[in-house]
Amino acid sequence: MFKKNHLKSFLQHAPLLLLPALATSAFAQSEGRLPEGTKPLHYEISVAPNAKDLNFTGRETITVDVQNPEQQITLNSADLTINGIKLDGQTVNWKLEPAAQQLLINAPNNGISVGQHQLVIDYRGKINQSAAGLFAVDYQDSAGPQRMLVTQFEPADARHFAPMWDQPDAKATFTMAVTAPSDELAFSNMPVVATEKNGKDLITTRFAETPKMSSYLLFLGVGKLDRKTVKVGNTEVGIITRRGAADQGDYALNAASQILNYYNDYFGTPFPLPKMDMIAVPGTSQFFSAMENWGAIMYFDRAVLFDPKRSPDSAHQYIFNVVAHEMAHQWFGDLVTMNWWDDLWLNEGFASWMAAKVTGDLNPNWNIPAQTVAYTRQAALAVDAKSTTHPIIQHIATVDEIDQAFDTITYSKGQAVIGMIEAAIGPDRFRDGLRHYMATYKYTNTTTDNLWGALSQASAQDVKRFADSFTLQGGVPLIRSSEPTIAGGITRINLSQDRFALDPASHTPRDWFVPVAMSAAGQEKPAATFTISGPSYQSVHATIDTLPILNPGQFGYYRTLYAPQHFKALSDRLLTLPLSDQIGFVSDSMALASGNYQSLDRHLALLGQITPDADPLLWNVVLQQLDGFDKRLDRTTLQPAYRSRAIALLKPQLNRVGWAVTQGESTSTGELREDVIPLLGRLGDKDTIVEARRYLSNGLDTIPPSIREAVLNVVGYNADKDMWDKLHDMARSEKDPNGKFQLYTALATARNDELARRTLDLALSDEANVPTRAALISAVARNHPDLAFNWAVDHGDKVNELIEETARARFIVNLAITGDNPSLAASVNAYAQKYLPERSRQTAQRVSNQILYNNVQRTLLTPALQRWVGA
Repeated sequence: MFKKNHLKSFLQHAPLLLLPALATSAFAQSEGRLPEGTKPLHYEISVAPNAKDLNFTGRETITVDVQNPEQQITLNSADLTINGIKLDGQTVNWKLEPAAQQLLINAPNNGISVGQHQLVIDYRGKINQSAAGLFAVDYQDSAGPQRMLVTQFEPADARHFAPMWDQPDAKATFTMAVTAPSDELAFSNMPVVATEKNGKDLITTRFAETPKMSSYLLFLGVGKLDRKTVKVGNTEVGIITRRGAADQGDYALNAASQILNYYNDYFGTPFPLPKMDMIAVPGTSQFFSAMENWGAIMYFDRAVLFDPKRSPDSAHQYIFNVVAHEMAHQWFGDLVTMNWWDDLWLNEGFASWMAAKVTGDLNPNWNIPAQTVAYTRQAALAVDAKSTTHPIIQHIATVDEIDQAFDTITYSKGQAVIGMIEAAIGPDRFRDGLRHYMATYKYTNTTTDNLWGALSQASAQDVKRFADSFTLQGGVPLIRSSEPTIAGGITRINLSQDRFALDPASHTPRDWFVPVAMSAAGQEKPAATFTISGPSYQSVHATIDTLPILNPGQFGYYRTLYAPQHFKALSDRLLTLPLSDQIGFVSDSMALASGNYQSLDRHLALLGQITPDADPLLWNVVLQQLDGFDKRLDRTTLQPAYRSRAIALLKPQLNRVGWAVTQGESTSTGELREDVIPLLGRLGDKDTIVEARRYLSNGLDTIPPSIREAVLNVVGYNADKDMWDKLHDMARSEKDPNGKFQLYTALATARNDELARRTLDLALSDEANVPTRAALISAVARNHPDLAFNWAVDHGDKVNELIEETARARFIVNLAITGDNPSLAASVNAYAQKYLPERSRQTAQRVSNQILYNNVQRTLLTPALQRWVGA
């Protein structure tokens, strides 16, 4: 599953929703695992959806293996009505346990013997309007209003589609059939093997049997759709879209073709299914952008379709990365699956790492390694340096805990730690270990120790020893260094390991086995690598006869605190360093100031070393830091003077990149344009606001796609009532799903409090589809966290209808995450205490901690910013 947004998602703090009275499922109180005595072997599932009335009927035949004599069979079922059950042809009694999301099937009088048996279950279910179970997506095309049906089962929603053993270690094979209107396309994990008429206007479509797989990877879709395919070796790769949009999938098809060849070679185990469809769903989710169903990957439109009229240039990179992430799951997660959700990072951390690797290798001009340092690595370090962090591997017991595990630690820290291990043992040995892992464990389940064993065998190193220190405990190592001495071509330096902390509770000491690399400044290849552990200084040396730098290439997962003269020397040479090291050095410096390890004055002086012609990606990092300062100064007396200084610093960058794409420009140039325009608009730069309004006044379709979203962001943020009404009218009349979403999002960016309230009220109307209405609330919360949080609490019952049930335990609290008012933190805690079971409060604790951290940052950073602006 690909989390919402892309490499920069952590900077955007896209808040999620959570609701009061039904804030969490009752199942959150109980352990999630089923009894182990009975295992499914094969499911034969047939469903008949009624898209108009949002319900469906189903029948399934499950072949089970009973391993010990049983009096009862227990499986998962949620929101399903059971019409009848037969065991080996004999009608049996059953009982539903809604709180536990379980179906208990009683044995006949003589019990259930060891061996194989057949269960036949007839049932009914509902079609949801948010992305859980079987759900409906409403949109418009040239023929008018349409409704598409698709499924989303991860992590625990397959039980809303059919009774089953809905946990990753209960692998089985599946055959699917669906009865749907004859003018609609039906599709699933496997190719169609038969169709037959079923009455006047219906067709039953049957699909081939799947390989052995986990329930959360099963998929079904139906709709008036187009399908376009290419052949890659023995695999048919397809794109399925709303009618008329198939050509927008050409870029993703081409990307998937390249990626599939790369993965087949890298993993040493070819993709085992005959086809791999990419399904473009014209909607959105507040939680994720895509889902790795085996052979039938579901994407929301913006993650897989490139619309030349509306998509910014950066969408190419975003699409490539999302496709690479989901395709990596076809091995990491689908072919080899974690045994239980404790090891979710084996799916998500590895898919994130693999996506960055293939995207960078196949698109070297994008400079993905430097982007990874700038965004993914910083995301992980920022979250992990607080007391509310958790280990990469964490015990998971409930559905709500599973949902909360899909977070920055699992994805971004997981990715960063994997990259560090690859660098430590070497890419060839690392690849050999993964090939052995895939070949050994295909179609089965694993734990992290299985992976460490494969990597240790390939590298002849004890990978587990140092990897455990990064995966079994939370936190960020801090490497402190003395002033280096250089004599006779040898550099000597003293290093120690501490814990980097951003809040007081994180200062508890912890030890890691940290592989610390050192090279000459400007050289990417390490001259030496040392394992540093504990607070005592270790004297190390390397053959370096000039200024040294630690963590060259920024592969190590740690912050670096240089001695003052060493820091100054590297600052003076900043722009001579490789780009990844420039970004790592500047990011570490900012983080050290935020943690009060060094003064912000020193960091601001470092920013003064960055010339206007420095790499656009480095400037994008600076831009995000300046934006962060502005948020902490929001509506203070210092903010006007600060904004004047920030505009003066950033305006030359807009002049440099311009409003229009130039032929042959770099990807980072385009991304800087897409980011600097909205920021200048938020900072109140009059020229930028006037220009954005001019573009819109000439007609929405005349705005170049590269700046369409940026222009709408500026106009929406600075809108008055008349402009908000104009945007609202445009949103209602727009027919294209993505264009409609862009316009509604622009409405939600409004800085004006009253217009923000109007947008929130709009989310309760039937004007937009359900996912867009939820997205409106999230977007408002970015600029109005207090308002959005309190409003969501007040309207909890209505908002509840917009959100996937399994994700509710963290959504409303996340609305507050950009706030910095201690009273808001108290409200979040009070909300969690009242509505959330203890095991479901991890996100609330993290949000409350972040709000208090934001407040401390305002106090900590303001004096230096006053000096910086001369106030």
